[in-house]
Amino acid sequence: MRLKGKVCLITGSSRGIGKATAVKFAVNGASVVVNYRVNENEANEVVSEIRKLGVQAIAVKADVSVPFEVKNMFKMVLEEFGKIDVLVNNAGVDRPKPFLDLTLSDWEETFRVNLYGAFLCSQEAAKVMLEMGGGKILNTVSVRGLSYCGRRGNIVYSASKAAMYSFTKTLAKELAPVIRVNGVSPGPSNTDISRVWDSKTRETAINDSYLKRLVEPDDIANAFVFLASDESNAMTGEVIIVDGGYNLS
Repeated sequence: MRLKGKVCLITGSSRGIGKATAVKFAVNGASVVVNYRVNENEANEVVSEIRKLGVQAIAVKADVSVPFEVKNMFKMVLEEFGKIDVLVNNAGVDRPKPFLDLTLSDWEETFRVNLYGAFLCSQEAAKVMLEMGGGKILNTVSVRGLSYCGRRGNIVYSASKAAMYSFTKTLAKELAPVIRVNGVSPGPSNTDISRVWDSKTRETAINDSYLKRLVEPDDIANAFVFLASDESNAMTGEVIIVDGGYNLS
């Protein structure tokens, strides 16, 4: 029970990597806040699955890019649990388009969720954690955020995740020594996004991995459990790459 007694909020956790992380946190004894923007039924299913494990969980609807919704979400968490030990900034959007087809709206939407949302949630979490005397902020970055792994045809997402990489490193400096800030960079993963890829794209992603497979959401969740636990207390400003060696290609 590596997270027993901890209250953990995972944004965008009604499915995919966020869901896997929420459930894995619960397996390790954490009380979990499942955040969603649209998928209420899916969020409630995650909460039900977690409660069957004998730990507390609630679902909270909030668009992480909207300041007042973020504030209300943290207010609800504090009313329910009285504290927050771990924030996982996982909510994100992906809008692949050829460069010449992109609009300013594409850039604004992607950065509003992927980066500004992480800022808004981290700011609210930091207020609570500084008063508590400790806490952890964890970010879902991406292997695409590495300078040499940006994906052709998806420059906006790649740029937003490069910004998240820098955000993670710099926020760790800002909030030290009280709050630890780390991240996980997944490679191509077996999620809803990859399941709609054409066969060539999927095959290329697998072949470019040195483990010859897509990363499973549980693989990423395991890294988040480690970072959320006391086992990582000597770490801050680090980003763990979980990509099956994809970035070595």
